[in-house]
Amino acid sequence: MFIRYQFQIILLILLFINPPVMAGCMEAIDLNHRAHSQYVKGEYTAAKSLLKKALYNCPNHVESHNNLAEILQAEGQYTQAIAHYRQALDKNPNLAGAWHGLGETNYKQDQFPLSLEAHLHVCKTDKDSQARIVELLENNRYAVTEAGKILNKDSLLLLYDKNRRAKINKMLANCGLRAKIKYVVIFRNLVFNSGKATLKPSSNRQLKQIAAALKVILPTWIKIDGHSDNQRWRGKSEKQSQQLNLKLSQQRAYTVKKGLINQNIEQNRIQAKGHGSKHPLVPGNSKAAQAKNRRVEIAVK
Repeated sequence: MFIRYQFQIILLILLFINPPVMAGCMEAIDLNHRAHSQYVKGEYTAAKSLLKKALYNCPNHVESHNNLAEILQAEGQYTQAIAHYRQALDKNPNLAGAWHGLGETNYKQDQFPLSLEAHLHVCKTDKDSQARIVELLENNRYAVTEAGKILNKDSLLLLYDKNRRAKINKMLANCGLRAKIKYVVIFRNLVFNSGKATLKPSSNRQLKQIAAALKVILPTWIKIDGHSDNQRWRGKSEKQSQQLNLKLSQQRAYTVKKGLINQNIEQNRIQAKGHGSKHPLVPGNSKAAQAKNRRVEIAVK
């Protein structure tokens, strides 16, 4: 929803300081009203054009940044939307609509830690943000990355940097929530060839993002835990299958360790261990359960 504000005091100040700026910002208000009319009719291109003109005339106009971000988000132009939401928040850190929009934009990009952080800013006033927070906290969804998705450096830093993690936990407490975010991230997007410890090329992007975050925080140790499903190996007994799954999970954990070393992460900081199928997240033998239980967990301290 477009937001509207009264800027009389600010405009009066500008009148005495800089009349041209005053005129430009007054015009920006009118342009936002016109953009809103286009927006409700679904004329996004026309609305964007008016808002960009408003920002040309008044670059720090909070309403214009927020409203443009909303349209860009609706169009799926998430990077640009985030940039404008952040510019709005730079000028007005208490802008609830921008925090909610930023949270939803990050959510749509599967950057769940960043989504959680943004929604926590308005947890006491925005019911939709409250619902999103509950969803992200359930089963630690904020720290789970599914196959085909990428958790970026900024999201990882929020979980791995102890200072940022402490701030989020304080925000959770201030919202009346007992939950605390953890420094363990579950990666189901580090995908291996079936029955082997060879990472598929699609996993390289995630490894690079993990390494980029680790180079910023320089943790004392990095713990890599490999987990397999409980699928039986062809022609093998249940006990033999358990042993093979344990060995495979160990090899996969070491493969991830090697991948981080190749990204210039110090070897002596990394521990790698396989657990086989001893610690399932989801019970049962269904394909869905097996897919959930095959994972690599990386924790840092």
